[in-house]
Amino acid sequence: MLNQIVVGSVIIILTIIVQVIFLGILSSKFELIRQLESKDYKHIKSPIIIILSVLWLVLGITIDMWIWAFAFLFVGEFNELEEALYFAIASFTTLGFGDVILSHQWRIMGALSAVNGLLVFGLNAAFLVELMGITWGKSRHKRK
Repeated sequence: MLNQIVVGSVIIILTIIVQVIFLGILSSKFELIRQLESKDYKHIKSPIIIILSVLWLVLGITIDMWIWAFAFLFVGEFNELEEALYFAIASFTTLGFGDVILSHQWRIMGALSAVNGLLVFGLNAAFLVELMGITWGKSRHKRK
């Protein structure tokens, strides 16, 4: 059990670092977003900014799920990449179909993957709320 917790915790830390890097890169563009929004065609630019931001964050989430898939392969839980990735996506998104399951030896990692997914999706949701406030001018960070 301890090995599952240690391995799972290391993966959670790694995926949170990946996602924070993606959030940091995007947040560094907030001033540029504010400048773009102050110009003409705001009604066109706002949705484009949100769409591109969501796609950027989805890329980070995709990397996180690949990290989990490779971890499941590394510990020997799956023999094929497709099956490992399928399980990683199902558990990370907390969908959990149940058609592919982990052995007793590694099943806690499935739960840790779900916890990790909740944290990552929560971070992204909070970030997108702030971004939407900025792009639509309703943020607590007023333009100067």
